[in-house]
Amino acid sequence: MNYSLKITKIFILSLLVTAYQNSLCAFQKEPDVELKARYDSLNEDFNRYFFATAPSLSAEEFDLSFVRSANGLLKDVDKKASPDLFFAVKELIYYYYSFKKDTIMSLTILNETIREAKVLDMPRVQASYLNKKAVEYMLLDAHDSALSNFNKAIYLARQNGFEDLLGYTYNSMAIVYQKMFDFQGAMKRFHQALVYLSPEKSLNMIAVVCSNLGNIHSHLQNGDSVVFYAKKVQLLNEQLESDRHDSEVVGLFMAGAFLKGEYEEVLMYADRISLMISEGRFKGAIYDVKYYLSKTMFALGDKSMAYTLAKEAVDLVRENGYTRGEIQYIKWLIELDKHFGQYEIALSRSETLASVLDSLNALRSEQRLQLLLINNELENRDKDISELNTHLRIDEQRIYYQNLLIVLGSLFSVLLFAVFFVFYRRRVTLQRVLAKEAQSRLLLSQLEPHFVFNAMASIQFYLLEGNNVNLALGYLQKFSRLIRKVLESTRSNLISLQDELDTLNFYLEVHQQRLEDSFTFYFEVNLDDDDFSMLIPPMFIQPFIENAIEYGVKGREKGEIVVGFCQEDDILIVTIDDNGPGLGNSHVKSKDHRSQATQITLERIDVLKKLHKREASFSVVNRQDDEGVVTGVRVQLKLPIFNNPI
Repeated sequence: MNYSLKITKIFILSLLVTAYQNSLCAFQKEPDVELKARYDSLNEDFNRYFFATAPSLSAEEFDLSFVRSANGLLKDVDKKASPDLFFAVKELIYYYYSFKKDTIMSLTILNETIREAKVLDMPRVQASYLNKKAVEYMLLDAHDSALSNFNKAIYLARQNGFEDLLGYTYNSMAIVYQKMFDFQGAMKRFHQALVYLSPEKSLNMIAVVCSNLGNIHSHLQNGDSVVFYAKKVQLLNEQLESDRHDSEVVGLFMAGAFLKGEYEEVLMYADRISLMISEGRFKGAIYDVKYYLSKTMFALGDKSMAYTLAKEAVDLVRENGYTRGEIQYIKWLIELDKHFGQYEIALSRSETLASVLDSLNALRSEQRLQLLLINNELENRDKDISELNTHLRIDEQRIYYQNLLIVLGSLFSVLLFAVFFVFYRRRVTLQRVLAKEAQSRLLLSQLEPHFVFNAMASIQFYLLEGNNVNLALGYLQKFSRLIRKVLESTRSNLISLQDELDTLNFYLEVHQQRLEDSFTFYFEVNLDDDDFSMLIPPMFIQPFIENAIEYGVKGREKGEIVVGFCQEDDILIVTIDDNGPGLGNSHVKSKDHRSQATQITLERIDVLKKLHKREASFSVVNRQDDEGVVTGVRVQLKLPIFNNPI
């Protein structure tokens, strides 16, 4: 449904408003009575101002009084002795700035609180505030930042067994994917939310998730699935003994009936929603009522009524500033204009539609800015690597001369100790240098010039075609996400398997679009307990996938790459299969390139063994069928799994 996303956003905001009243106010330790009384007074002032019909104070008076009182109380509370009271005050301050729509201060308070919760070793509070931060970004349509913070919250919740937080977090993540029109990703997260949401405690949230799943299936035009979820929400609403989800239920039944061609049913459900609206409830539902009635009347042959209803729907969304709905309804109205032969009016509406679409050009500007930021960050990273190598050489020389002085100024017994110390320090320094050099070389291999130039050439080609601007922007968005993912991965010694899978998926999608979908790829995951939060060394897999693309499936009509993951104790086994010509049929250039990737991986494995005393290995062989004919290449990579960050 078109209005469901807006309703869900409002629901999340209301959830945040009520959370502080129910969560952190249940103090584990009895705080100072005077401090608790001051908090209660501050909480009452907050509620009176923001929720009262007619606040008794002006905005200036309330701002001055609240900020002074809140900061004074925060200063007097000992966060170690009374952490719950401390975080309750911080949460109240956050909601103050959030209600005032001061985004900068809201995010500042959230970042401060997350750091403080981490220092105090309170992972539930930390995860809760990461969720709040993600929702702030979600409401700003900063999807990448929102998903990043949701993933951090999920990691903490999984590590500490906070299943209730997992349910709410997966639901919020799904909404982000839904806003990005990634319906498959949204459905996956909604189903994960249902796994963790408890019917005893979260029945209303389960109804919201089922309603959202029904809305997704309506976008995908799966009529039977829409009706299935409509019935589930109806049953949950009866258990709640509430009319909160009545409009969603009827709206889903209406959409499902239309998709199934049951037009009489559509008219019946439209009448029911219209009655609700006349009673002053669910006014936002009128948009879709007009839209579905218009389409239904057209299907039933009453094309004049369909035209009238479509115009009414467009007028309503314009009055309420519902831009996405206006785009959808104008497109339908243009189709009706063409049906009636009113081509001049259709042309005029097309121009109107173009002006509406111009209001969304901010997204294109953001994508261009992302490209500039990527170029700037690449330049800064090159400078950082150069400066780091210089500092390492200086540190190595300083350690050498310090040890030499110790040798010259010590007795024989001290000399033995000094020799041991020098040997140990040199060994550690050498290992660090090897690790940094291997990381530097790996980074260069991931962002080698021919890949960047090919990507830029593809973007330029799409733009010059004229009609492929959307393809260029989509490709640019995928490319920017890939570069960001690669840069984030190379900053850490360990990343989660989920992050590695996301990076590989972006990488394969970019190459798949560059090669005009000449190959397909699949991920086959078979893990103990489906644990995607396990930590592994980053970017071990990508060089072999690049070889599989460039020297396996590139140039083939139906290329295929399959990446498999399975677990044996504390070892992750990764297999990369392609259906290319095999190792024996590669050209000299491909051999040199594969050798380079092999050498880089061997160096990283050697550093991994020296620094962490963990085993890792890989093998590359030709795949053969029963008759001994080469059918491609298989790479098997064994990586150690880490339980904690290092």
